[in-house]
Amino acid sequence: MKKILLLCGAGISTSMLLSKLEEAGAALGKSEYEFEATTIEQADKYVPEADVVLVAPQIKFQIGSLQRKYPDAKFSAMDMHMFGMIDGEAIIELAERTIEGM
Repeated sequence: MKKILLLCGAGISTSMLLSKLEEAGAALGKSEYEFEATTIEQADKYVPEADVVLVAPQIKFQIGSLQRKYPDAKFSAMDMHMFGMIDGEAIIELAERTIEGM
């Protein structure tokens, strides 16, 4: 099971995105993924257990500091389009590319 973590500022938008990701994962037959969403304040609790961390566009400027704090984690920033459109398929594709090392 691969854990995909969505990281955002307040957690409101990622919680909506979480349900769309679960729907997209089921539609694509991606049963190997587990999705979680949390805020940047809760990163210590969730990032070490994640296979990939997808960062919301509004906090993508923090990826550098997150990578320094969690050097073994894989991070990518979601772009505004996929995030704003709640495009579960595009976000899953981004997670897969990130896990594979882009």
